[in-house]
Amino acid sequence: MKIAGIEARLTAAVAALSGALVISAPVEIRAQDAINIEEIVVTARKKDESLQEVPVAVSAITADMVNQMGLRDLTDIAKVTAGLSFDPEFNRTSNRPVIRGQANILADSGVSYFIDGVYITGSINDYDINDIERVEVVKGPQSALYGRNTYSGAINIITKSPTDTLSAYARASVTDDGGQEYGATVKGPLGDSLGFGITGRFYNHDGAFTNTFDGSDIGLEESTSLSAVAVFEPSDRLSSRLRLYFAETEDGQPPLALQPASENNCFPDDSFTYGGGGRYYCGELMPRAINTDWMLQAPDTTNSRDLLQASLSIDFELNDAWTLSSVTGYNQADEVFITDGDYDDTSFQTNVFARFPLGPLPGPWGVVVSGIDFTFSGQDEIEDVSQELRLSYSGDRSEFLVGVYYFDQYAESLGNRVYPASACAPA
Repeated sequence: MKIAGIEARLTAAVAALSGALVISAPVEIRAQDAINIEEIVVTARKKDESLQEVPVAVSAITADMVNQMGLRDLTDIAKVTAGLSFDPEFNRTSNRPVIRGQANILADSGVSYFIDGVYITGSINDYDINDIERVEVVKGPQSALYGRNTYSGAINIITKSPTDTLSAYARASVTDDGGQEYGATVKGPLGDSLGFGITGRFYNHDGAFTNTFDGSDIGLEESTSLSAVAVFEPSDRLSSRLRLYFAETEDGQPPLALQPASENNCFPDDSFTYGGGGRYYCGELMPRAINTDWMLQAPDTTNSRDLLQASLSIDFELNDAWTLSSVTGYNQADEVFITDGDYDDTSFQTNVFARFPLGPLPGPWGVVVSGIDFTFSGQDEIEDVSQELRLSYSGDRSEFLVGVYYFDQYAESLGNRVYPASACAPA
């Protein structure tokens, strides 16, 4: 029997699923839970509403659902959410969520992430799903409530808050290809009005594919994350929540291979451009050997990212009808990346093509085309600050919300490639 995962918690139960042994802690089930349908409260419209009554299309995945369905990451959430595609494009730091098929090819996606009300730039594919209380996928244009890059929807993530009782939780799993995941959470009260929570996670995967170029593993992934949250509620009308999140990722090349155009078999074309070949490929894509010399392209460079997130939310009930809310956010991301864009073992070489009158080909004087290498290596630095203020009213006959939002971002992209000594060798 293959051991697919081992999880240890304060209370444990054993279940055999699909030939795998799983030790996990179930959510406490009471008699009435088996009869009553659980009511899910969402904040998709910046206020607490029942999922059954909210007048927009929202899919919600709760922490209980994550445990019951055995979801491991945000990609799994897309698999159980209608209308949402959430697959990484090239690696874990590059994904483009798509809602209802509305997407573009370049620039940012039309779907943005929000964690505890704060806009997040970049990918969150490596986010610790065990720190999530609820994921709300809001479908359709949401620019009025969420702002930039939400013309097709928004993904609203609410993280877990401390409980009234002290609790601890630990988990560990070991899988094939060197897969390991360890995590722990401690949360509880610190007095009558203060609560805390700390969650840590380490994840490693050696990769399930072998590079035929040098025999190394392809698809390596490693993540370390730590989050801390504090909730302060000095009175029934005032509550504040501070959360800090730090994460490091370090990955190798993703398991990608290039299929040659000679195998295209759709829309045959007799023009000069395609030379009678097909323009696209029709049929079932078969596994291909991965043969990349990416370690030679930019020595001592890996796909890594350091991420820091901070958020502070304050809610103050002015009276029974009026509430003033503030959400402050800060994000910083430093990323280093390398991609062997030709997906081959073609090392960098310099080629010079001299055209007419220096050579047999006609063309402009002095035109020189050099390089057959197709590798990207660089680094990105992103830092942003956001501030949102909202005033809401909820009465017997009417309700409304008015707010103001400020966002400022600094982003810089640099090339960091250092060519190896043989880069200018003759082809």
